[in-house]
Amino acid sequence: MILIFILFILSLILIGFVYLLRDNSDENPMLNNTPKTALIKTVYFYTVSLIALMMIVFSTADLVNLGLKTWIFPKADLNEYKEPSCAVMIMKDPSLQETEEQYRNRIQQCEQGRMDENEARAIRKQRDAVRDISFLVVGIPLFLYHWATIRREQKADGKA
Repeated sequence: MILIFILFILSLILIGFVYLLRDNSDENPMLNNTPKTALIKTVYFYTVSLIALMMIVFSTADLVNLGLKTWIFPKADLNEYKEPSCAVMIMKDPSLQETEEQYRNRIQQCEQGRMDENEARAIRKQRDAVRDISFLVVGIPLFLYHWATIRREQKADGKA
């Protein structure tokens, strides 16, 4: 919920910044196309394009990594430090004076912890996929809009 709020505020700031820097010198003589405003606009559009491109690149790379670990190399996501089985890890100690039922309960708790670890891994993968897809949904239009604006400005100036 807080992420949606932050994205909303950032989009309002972005829209406000674009509105202030647009070329409407007839409406506001203070915003005429001086070299200073042209430089600010150029730096702004290239910076936002670069940030959006990085969002796209990193989220795509993370989605590819997630897909490879899920379907191609599923063992790559496992814990590399193999723990011994619960029966070996929780050996029955005769000095504890524990009953067989208590011993089995300890082993069952250990096995439940391993199942919880697998569930946590699945939750982590889904959370990462949601984050990466949302970065793509935001980054692609952001990049396309700003890069198209840069290209349009270059064609208008006769540079391209």
